[in-house]
Amino acid sequence: MANQGVRDGTYGISGIPPPPEVEYKTKKIPYAPCMPVRLRLSALAAADTPILQKQWTLFILALEKFKTLPVDQKFSYFQVAGIHGYPATAWDGADPPGKVPPVPDDDASYCTHNVVTFPTWHRPYLLLYEKRLWTHMKEIIKCSSITKSKAREWNEAADTWRLPYWDWAQRQTYNNLFSLPEVFTKETVRIYPEPGMTKTGDARHYPNPLWGFENPEKGPDCKPLKMGEMPADKKQWNIPDDEELPWSQCSGVSRYGITQTGDNAYAGLEGVNNFEAANESINKYSDPSLNPYPEGDPNHDKWVAPGSLADAVNRMFSKDYNRTWATFASTKWWNDSERKISTGYMSLEYIHNNVHILAGGYSLETGLGHMSDVPVAAFDPLFWLHHCNVDRLFAMWQVLNWDEWWTAPDPSLANTTDNPTPDDPLQPFHNKDNGDPKRDFWTSTEARDWTKLFYQYDDLVPKQGAIKADGTLNEEQYKKDLLAHIEAIYPSTKRYVRGIRILPDFPEFFGGNDNSWDDYIINIIYDRYALNGRSYTIQFWLRGDTGDRSSDGNLVGQVYSFAGLAPVSAESGSCANCGSQRDNKVLSRAQVPLTVPIAVLALGGSHMGIRSAEQQAVRAYLKHNLHWKFVQLGGAVKSASDFPDTKISVWRGTGMSRDLEGQKPLPAEFSSYKPLHEITHDKPCGLRLDDANLGVGTPTHFRRF
Repeated sequence: MANQGVRDGTYGISGIPPPPEVEYKTKKIPYAPCMPVRLRLSALAAADTPILQKQWTLFILALEKFKTLPVDQKFSYFQVAGIHGYPATAWDGADPPGKVPPVPDDDASYCTHNVVTFPTWHRPYLLLYEKRLWTHMKEIIKCSSITKSKAREWNEAADTWRLPYWDWAQRQTYNNLFSLPEVFTKETVRIYPEPGMTKTGDARHYPNPLWGFENPEKGPDCKPLKMGEMPADKKQWNIPDDEELPWSQCSGVSRYGITQTGDNAYAGLEGVNNFEAANESINKYSDPSLNPYPEGDPNHDKWVAPGSLADAVNRMFSKDYNRTWATFASTKWWNDSERKISTGYMSLEYIHNNVHILAGGYSLETGLGHMSDVPVAAFDPLFWLHHCNVDRLFAMWQVLNWDEWWTAPDPSLANTTDNPTPDDPLQPFHNKDNGDPKRDFWTSTEARDWTKLFYQYDDLVPKQGAIKADGTLNEEQYKKDLLAHIEAIYPSTKRYVRGIRILPDFPEFFGGNDNSWDDYIINIIYDRYALNGRSYTIQFWLRGDTGDRSSDGNLVGQVYSFAGLAPVSAESGSCANCGSQRDNKVLSRAQVPLTVPIAVLALGGSHMGIRSAEQQAVRAYLKHNLHWKFVQLGGAVKSASDFPDTKISVWRGTGMSRDLEGQKPLPAEFSSYKPLHEITHDKPCGLRLDDANLGVGTPTHFRRF
């Protein structure tokens, strides 16, 4: 097992060694038959085969062991999680994060958000986490008292195990809701160890390491210390506070668990898993409230609503929705793109950002959690399964768009850290054992092909019809099969439109014809650093705002900045990349689809002023009823004047189904969008009629059918 014992030199991150039967038959799209797969978490947790039960057991036992390692060990859970943010210390000999680089062209920051390396940086990060868990699995097997024949079975299970993912854009099977996985709602889980493999614990009710994380450093009373009060010889690992967020006072990780009880007084600091609140928030955001089929209709119980996250993912894979690597990979916005791009505001990073706050919580009144803030998010075990799903979506997009890899650099950002190339280092991840700690880093080019990192995803195992006689891929059929799979598992606006159109009372509800419809979106350009790096949400509401996001279905979408590290590169705990982006006025972009929320309101009949989705009715309704507010992480509502570079616009375009009779449905296509100035002209941060780039009469170059 190479590179496990490296301690003093650099640690060369690599994947779990593949089984000998793996073959590489890649022509263009990566293809390696027999490569072990990363599974959906529910498939692993509900295992009913001996090998999957062994893999689930090893995963639980390895994570349990991983989390107990002291904070001063390089391969401790604490330090691996800390790479993502706090305690902002150097890892594996790389330059410390958040310091002014010794050479202007050297990026010493580990922060990669709002940068096109967002997906590629997290790929070796996940690989490190996966490999460390596998290392613990092997040690558990080695140290157990099982027979040699049993050990071979368990080693085979470990060697073919890969990190599972949480697909937050699909309903969970245990409750048929968009929610946390079931195992994140249980303090104990069922495992299947051999006698002598565990020292304590009931295998039917084994302590669940996915429930949370607590500081492995203990006080005299054997209770976890606050993460900002480490032992005297480990002070460098202290976690600081963010402004108004008490991370230093926490001894454990929370989900919707931290509330403020007074001035600098908080509850839930020991770590609270308020999964009920998390599930409610995720589902209310994701799931429209109206079934178009009445009670008693045979289609009523069969109806699968297109959740907001599912619809966003489906659009992201729609043909030409994101035409370039840059628009897919990151929330980063380019100055010259505003007149050219209409749909390309729906990035992988943007969707990922929203999941962080939905899973963690945003308010100190109703409950806040670590997943919501960049510098502490990775301490939550949920982070790794969330990012495994992000990597899965990344791989799926690569299959469909393999030639769309890196766009031309932005000349306005030349010689800055905001304009990386695919061969720039992904710090602090080294690719060699005992290599040069300042040079031998992973690059995006090296991370491009996931099969060379020795894993595959279950969704990307080709169907038999996509395999040629010589065992290579029929790549065009493979891509068609994947698009059909995406359309099947991620219900979209198209499915909602079709569901409504067959109802006798609404034949003209959406305009267009049988294969097309009027589609509405909100495009947002925002400044991630408007509050000096503190995270905030732009919440979009229709009708009144009662102040309670759980009432009346008023909240129709949100944009989460997902920041948290102050962009002041000379100070400890700050983010050099963030500081560079702030200084260069690098803005961000996001998108909120509106078509389904509008349909829900109109069909529900409870909102005055809208009874159809005919164009004039929608425009008039949105002009009077669409509004937004800015909410800082913690719950404080901020004035729109604090966000002078934010621009919010509403667009109408066309959604179109190009499905052919006798073939499986594919994601819809979207095009021909135009801004609707009258909706936003008089609103704070709204697009104005006389806007320099998108004003009435300004020439644009948007994609059309």
